[in-house]
Amino acid sequence: MTFRACVRSVHVAALLAGLSLAGCGEAPSTATRTGVPSAPTASADPAAALVARFRLGKGLAQLADEAARSTATFASMVEQTGADAATQRVQAEIGRLLPAYQARWDGMLAAIYARHFSADALHSLASQGTRSPHAARFNALQNTVAAEMRADAQPLLRQLVADALTRASQPR
Repeated sequence: MTFRACVRSVHVAALLAGLSLAGCGEAPSTATRTGVPSAPTASADPAAALVARFRLGKGLAQLADEAARSTATFASMVEQTGADAATQRVQAEIGRLLPAYQARWDGMLAAIYARHFSADALHSLASQGTRSPHAARFNALQNTVAAEMRADAQPLLRQLVADALTRASQPR
C-alpha cells in the first residue's frame, strides 16, 4: 500500500468505523467541557507537521455530518423542515464551527502519532512521505491509529455535532 493510499485509509477507517454517537446532539454542550488542548503548531511539533502536510484530519466535516444525520434531533428537523433544508442547515453550521474544532481534532491525531513514532521518524515521514524508512511502519499502524482516534476524539466529535445541531435547530 502506498503512503498516500494509507493516508486515505485512515480517513476511510475513521468514517466506516463510526464513532458510536447514539444520543449525540440530544443534550446541550459547552465549549469548555472537553478540556482538549489546542493543536500544537506544525513548525514546533513534527507530529503536527505530518498531520498538516498530508491533511490527515480532513475527514472531520464528513464524520460530523454523518453523525448528525444519525440523531433524533436531525430526524426531528427533517420532519419540521424537510430533508434538504435540514441537511443544508446542519452542514452550514458544521462548516461555521469546523475551524474552531479542526485544530483540536488535528492536535489529537498528532498526539496519537507522537505516541507511536519518535520525533525523528515523524520528521522523516513529514518530509519524505513514501521514501521515508518509516513509511512501512506508518502503513502498518493505521488501524491502531484509527482505533485510538475513535476513542480519543469521540467527545470532541460529539461536541461539534451537538453544537451544530443546537444552532441548526434554532428558529431563524
